[in-house]
Amino acid sequence: MAEETQRSGPAGHRPDRSSWKREYETIFVLPHDQSDEAAEKVAGRLREIVAGQGGRVVKFTYWGRKKIAYDLKKGSRALFVQMAYLGDGKAVSEVERQLRNSEEVIRFQTALVAKYVNPETRPTEEDVKLAGDVDERAARPERPEGAPEEAAAAVEEPPEEAAEAPAAE
Repeated sequence: MAEETQRSGPAGHRPDRSSWKREYETIFVLPHDQSDEAAEKVAGRLREIVAGQGGRVVKFTYWGRKKIAYDLKKGSRALFVQMAYLGDGKAVSEVERQLRNSEEVIRFQTALVAKYVNPETRPTEEDVKLAGDVDERAARPERPEGAPEEAAAAVEEPPEEAAEAPAAE
């Protein structure tokens, strides 16, 4: 009889998770020669796809152009965009299918962020645009004023000690 206790009251109450969604994050990469408008065009298509599948886009983060580990499409930099959204497996499948078929996108990856998210408690955030990487090359040191240009191009002479070394016979 003790095993047949019913859960009642706030301690035994389980929330109704039938309307809850999963939170996903998809990062996609566009070639370095694509404009920011191309990234916004892809983002607009993805918003429509997620909404059509019963989900909701939470936030887009435009990371800007970043250096990549290896050359893609003959470039060492690429435009990165991150999309956080609520949905189910069908929404993820459709997003990935559209990214795979898109000529603008060269790479993408999707990850599950949270398994159970109440859509009412997860607000939609404003899109964020980050600056991306700056050029990593060091600035060329400036020549002091009054220094002749020929002095910068002149080759240094070896020290006198090296000049006085005895010749081998």
